[in-house]
Amino acid sequence: MTSISHLSEETRIALVAARIGGDVLLRYWRRLASEQIREKSRGDLVTAADLAAEEAIADFLSREMPGAALVSEEGTSRAGAGAVWYVDPLDGTTNFVQRFPIFAVSVGLAESSDQGHPKLLTGVVLNPVSGELFFAERGKGSYLNNQRLKVSTKRELNDAVVATGFPRRYHEELRPYLLEFRALFPACRAIRRAGAAALDLCWTAQGIFDGFWEHKLSPWDIAAGVLIVQEAGGVCTDFEGESAYLQSGDIIGASPAIHAAMLRKIHEAREYQNDL
Repeated sequence: MTSISHLSEETRIALVAARIGGDVLLRYWRRLASEQIREKSRGDLVTAADLAAEEAIADFLSREMPGAALVSEEGTSRAGAGAVWYVDPLDGTTNFVQRFPIFAVSVGLAESSDQGHPKLLTGVVLNPVSGELFFAERGKGSYLNNQRLKVSTKRELNDAVVATGFPRRYHEELRPYLLEFRALFPACRAIRRAGAAALDLCWTAQGIFDGFWEHKLSPWDIAAGVLIVQEAGGVCTDFEGESAYLQSGDIIGASPAIHAAMLRKIHEAREYQNDL
């Protein structure tokens, strides 16, 4: 167990920010009118709930840490120095619109860097419907409410249940993705797709899933969840086995043994594609 008193001020701010966003989402949950929903692009929805939650979170973070930069899904941004907030006010908007209770608020904090990859410091993911609050701070572990999280101990991919997300908005990614699916599907026990990457990563940290992969996510989708996986003993990389996932959006998150097996399968699929 951990105590709020042992967490940094930044983590406490992130926890409050996620709860603020969650409260806004619950006011709209199952109450959205059709005029409060619009399509930004094919398969990419935004609602009045996304916008209101983002505004509430951004206002709070601006008051609490006015010097930090902020990048958020619906366009709220602020320049800053030293640290950057990555905010997804509603991860799983299509689920939210369809009244499928798998969606989350995701708030991550990283040290900004002109060289190398940003260093993740704090991650918070809240499922407002279930009340599940996942959080991590660098060097202090990952938690679901007050329960310490640890990734799966499975060693073999054929025992693993892995999660994924479809590259719905990036048609050019569909072919390589389907080749990866073709390689992984018969090699593992099962594949699940819930529609909220932040929660997929948290469930991987919890050991519900043994691994997760997806293409072309945005940094606000994964910044918090990546740290939660890492602090639970897991490994997160891009498809090259490197740490450029916030830049590329390509992510594999898993326990160490399953991550290595998934990475091999994805490399096999990519080599097959290159040979075609």
